[in-house]
Amino acid sequence: MLVVLLLGNLVVHATMFLARPVVSYRVLALGGDETTVGIVVATGALLPVFTAVPTGRLCDRGHAPAIVLSGLALVLTGPLLLAQMDSLVWLAVVNTIYSIGLLAVMVGGQVLVTGMSAPAQRDRNFGWFTAAASLGQMVGPLIAGWVMSLAHERDLLLATTYAFYAASAIAAVAAVMFVGLLLALRGSDVVTPSGRAGERSGQGSALRLLADRQLAVAMLVSGGVIAAVDLITAYLPVLGTHYGLSPGFVGVLLSVRAGASFLSRVFLGVLVIRVGRLRVILVSTALAACGMAALIGVTGEVLLVLLMVLLGITLGLGQPLTMTWVVQQAPKRLRATALALRVSGNRVAQSAVPALAGALSAVAGVTAPFGLAAGLLAVAAGCVVPFVRTRSSGS
Repeated sequence: MLVVLLLGNLVVHATMFLARPVVSYRVLALGGDETTVGIVVATGALLPVFTAVPTGRLCDRGHAPAIVLSGLALVLTGPLLLAQMDSLVWLAVVNTIYSIGLLAVMVGGQVLVTGMSAPAQRDRNFGWFTAAASLGQMVGPLIAGWVMSLAHERDLLLATTYAFYAASAIAAVAAVMFVGLLLALRGSDVVTPSGRAGERSGQGSALRLLADRQLAVAMLVSGGVIAAVDLITAYLPVLGTHYGLSPGFVGVLLSVRAGASFLSRVFLGVLVIRVGRLRVILVSTALAACGMAALIGVTGEVLLVLLMVLLGITLGLGQPLTMTWVVQQAPKRLRATALALRVSGNRVAQSAVPALAGALSAVAGVTAPFGLAAGLLAVAAGCVVPFVRTRSSGS
């Protein structure tokens, strides 16, 4: 069953990371600029901020299958609608709806992993879960670059339309996989890992979870890492256009980053056993900050590839490790709510950071978003230090 879940997660992320960079190209094709790209990306993360925690509560009450199926419906139809948009406003609206569907599938998938994993297996299984996501992130941009190359020389707008159709076709494959998995798990305890079906989360539980310092820092690290990945995905096409790089090569760079993340996540369980979860989080986040800062001055193709390898390895570790950190720290009956709260924090970062990056790029140029990401990652790494010291002094 875990294998099917991993494959489904791979395919979902393939369609997601096929569509996301294409949204940026669609904005440019419709006459938008770097600032507009930031606004559209931000709106795609804004509304899910308000849906994440209710989604987690529903999963805690035994409704994970319905959440996943509803999300899949939006993931399947979203790209079809994006392909029809010739207005920047409507493009932003549809991209927001599409993002809600992606969030539902991701929260539901994390709940399923928690239910399938014994405590000692969580780092490994979340590592594999996100490794599958990395494979999808690697394949998606390659498909986007190839599909767009079929029509790019004639019409960039037509090229993005082709790519969105491809994203919807891939999403249909994911839907079949998840439906089969949920049918096989019907009636099992896996779909309600945080408690019995029908059990209600405590009133105000999300606020109580936020009062836990470790949960708050885990959310900060997770938000910083995912914001950095989003800025790479959204602004590398802009940087590539500025430096004369082809969409195909930009797709290769995005895939290299995802491939490096995949390799780091495959061996995550062994790494945590030997080094310790919090130490890995600290070192990887600090190195990612250095890598994002280096993007500001690097223009050579070979150096860009090497930087994508470094960023792929370091940014790849943050998400699975913070998933486990949140699950281990939260009360058992509120694990899905805590995971959803983490995702909500991610969405806040994905909404605010690209908007700020768009404003900065209008003033300081196309490299400004990468400097912003470097600063956020450095702050996140600094917040982890006290907990590493506490663990070290207690050992």
